[in-house]
Amino acid sequence: MSYSSTPPRSYQIDVVGEVGAAYRAVFDRLQLVGEMALLPFLITLALEIAAHFLISQGGMPVGVILAILLGIAQAVFAIVFIVRWYRFLLLDETVGGGLIPPGWTASIVVTVKLVLLIIAALVPLMIIGMIIPILGAPLSLIGGIAVGLASVRVSMIFPAAAIEQPIPFRTAWDWLEGNYWRLVAVEFACYVPFVVAGYVLRAIASELPSLFYIVIAALQLLVSFVGWAVISAVLAHVYRELTGVPRSA
Repeated sequence: MSYSSTPPRSYQIDVVGEVGAAYRAVFDRLQLVGEMALLPFLITLALEIAAHFLISQGGMPVGVILAILLGIAQAVFAIVFIVRWYRFLLLDETVGGGLIPPGWTASIVVTVKLVLLIIAALVPLMIIGMIIPILGAPLSLIGGIAVGLASVRVSMIFPAAAIEQPIPFRTAWDWLEGNYWRLVAVEFACYVPFVVAGYVLRAIASELPSLFYIVIAALQLLVSFVGWAVISAVLAHVYRELTGVPRSA
C-alpha cells in the first residue's frame, strides 16, 4: 500500500487548545479510562512487585535479566491499554472481548521497529563514549534529547497502527511538517507533570520503609497510566484532524 508524504488535510495545531483538550479527554472519562486500564494495570503491578522481591534476592546478573524482562512485560501491557484508548478515541470502540485488542499486533510491530532504530542510533554514541570517557555524559544527554525529538516527529505511527491502518515512518515524519514544534510543546506540557509526579513519588519512597513499596509502586504506575492516556489523547486528536477520521461520541 502506498501513502502520501503530505497529510490528507491541512491542519495547524493549537498548542493551548490541544493541551486543554487532552486533559479533558482523560479526566472527563476517568471511569472509562479506569475500565480500559484495570486489567493491564493489575497485571503490570503484579509483575513489578514479583520482580522487585526476586531482584532483591537474586544478585546482579539475575537482577539485570529480571529488570529487562519486566521492562518488556510493562511495555506489552501498556500497549494493550494505549491501543484500547486509541480505538475508543478514534473508532468509538469500548472495552470488550479478550485482553488483547485489535490493533495490538500492529502497535507492537511499530514499537519494536522504533526501538531498534533508537538502538541503532545510540550504539555509535555509546561506542564513542567508551573510547573517550569524558564524552560519555554529554553524548548520552545529546543522544537522549535527539531520540526524544525524533520519536515525537514519527509519533503518528502509533494511532495509525492502533486502528490497523499503519503508515511508514517516513510518512509519519512528513505529516508533521509545519506542526512538529507545536506538537513537541503540547507533549511537553502534557507529560512533564506526570514525570515530576513520578519523581516525587520515588523521592518519598526512598524515605519510607520497604513495607510501603507496594503502595508507592501502585501510585507510580497509576501516574504512568494517566500520563500515557493524556499523551495518547493528543496524538489521537492530531491524527484525526490530519486524516479526517470521524470524531468519537
